[in-house]
Amino acid sequence: MRRFSRTPYYTGPDDPERGQVRGTLKLGETVIIETPGGADGDLYPGVVPETTTPRGSRPGGPFIIEDIKPGDWVAIHLIDLQVGPYGYYNNGGPFRGSLRSVAPVRDGLVHFPPDFVVPARPMIGVIQLEQVTNNYCAAGGNMDYNSIRAGSTVYIRAQKAGGYLTLGDVHARMGDGELTGTGIEIDSIITLRVDKVAGFPTNGMVVETADEFLTSGMAANWEEAIKLAWTDMVVLLCHLYNTNAEHANLIVGTIGDARPGFAAGNLFSHGFRNDGAYVTCQIAITKELHRTGQSFKP
Repeated sequence: MRRFSRTPYYTGPDDPERGQVRGTLKLGETVIIETPGGADGDLYPGVVPETTTPRGSRPGGPFIIEDIKPGDWVAIHLIDLQVGPYGYYNNGGPFRGSLRSVAPVRDGLVHFPPDFVVPARPMIGVIQLEQVTNNYCAAGGNMDYNSIRAGSTVYIRAQKAGGYLTLGDVHARMGDGELTGTGIEIDSIITLRVDKVAGFPTNGMVVETADEFLTSGMAANWEEAIKLAWTDMVVLLCHLYNTNAEHANLIVGTIGDARPGFAAGNLFSHGFRNDGAYVTCQIAITKELHRTGQSFKP
């Protein structure tokens, strides 16, 4: 199995400079991709490390996918997701703090000061194919969805030949909404497989877990993001269940779960206007939904 290793500062044969192609993936091939994003050293919960050159949550990629053309749908099967021993977070109340605090991860538990622990729940914050149009979430991006985890499949339509897959910004654990703009940012080892599939008639990316289908929205505010995810879910249900928009819309509006991905929006700007602020959200529909073939009769 091929492995693309990574060091914290973009050096070495498997770690080119930011933006340069990192490798080529074959359809149906399982590979291992490393991404950095954590802290170094033998550290304890909550310690603020000395100021050094930031490692950051550097993306893993881009990777060219063989035999992918513009308009093809790519299925990214996330087989396994392992995280490193030390992550960090920036937490300053309802803002992103200015200092990094360390969060050790040991035996599957994330440690907070003075003695709090919580099970790790690794997820991938950034997953995308290269964007060509100005349709912001159609190719994925910095979505920060807890649904993008081991066992999930992410479906994205390619906008250019080769797709140019990038992924990273892994968190050992992150609350829905990523309220201060960081979860537990951490190094990762991602095992995945990419395939070309028929795809969906949706505008944006689709995530499939063992229990749900989820559509996506990214916009300047929550309401607009919901509209995008809602519209795509209506389209997806029509496709999956051979129904019409009227019936699908009733289902989405009644049983759909709206979940924030990145919800901080303008919190980073501390009251000042930020024209680049955005939020992301998903709408989820359970796979328990099914058709009986007969209309209800009282």
